[in-house]
Amino acid sequence: MKLSNIKNLFFEKKLGKISLKRLAFVLLTGLALGYIPYASTAWISDITTKTNQYAAILLSADAITGYDHWSPPIAFAGSYPSWTLYFNSLGFKTDFIFSATAKDFYNVLMDNKYQSIVLVGHGSFNCWKATDKLVCTYDIERLAGKFRRKQGEWFQLTCPSPDYSSTHLGQLVMANDNYYFYSGNWAGTLDFVLDALFAFRNIKAEKNYEQIMR
Repeated sequence: MKLSNIKNLFFEKKLGKISLKRLAFVLLTGLALGYIPYASTAWISDITTKTNQYAAILLSADAITGYDHWSPPIAFAGSYPSWTLYFNSLGFKTDFIFSATAKDFYNVLMDNKYQSIVLVGHGSFNCWKATDKLVCTYDIERLAGKFRRKQGEWFQLTCPSPDYSSTHLGQLVMANDNYYFYSGNWAGTLDFVLDALFAFRNIKAEKNYEQIMR
């Protein structure tokens, strides 16, 4: 695209009666007035939360091509304020892990400082697709007795379609029933956006709905 075309697109082209330049200004102003103070509040909350327990948020880079390292920063930006404030309110600090691998998952599993886990990316009822490979129920079953089950909450923001077992992935990790997943066979970007903005209310409602319908 020529420089003149780019200039025309962003500085002269209009969306209805509003120029794209004006629209960009309004959006950036909204970001400055809304998001930045919100994120700052979350950051202050996290560093002042006195605890040695953490929520691990594993953001997979397997979004489209398998090497989508741009996707974790976007997921982080959208979820950081609400998720940090949510876990801080429960007495946990947050640890966001970008482009999380299977090794990252196992490190979290074995480390007792992590009591809550959030998985973001592709997956199913029985698996989560880390950046490098799948982590499934049979992988965790092989580690039975080698780690302590978690006392916090498990949120799996992936598709929920069952593969081969009626045992959910989080069921093998948690010491309680606080493992949450979407209902049905599919979940999309809207589900993630809702849970990023409103601190897991959507996914909790989905699991409750699934239980009622059984």
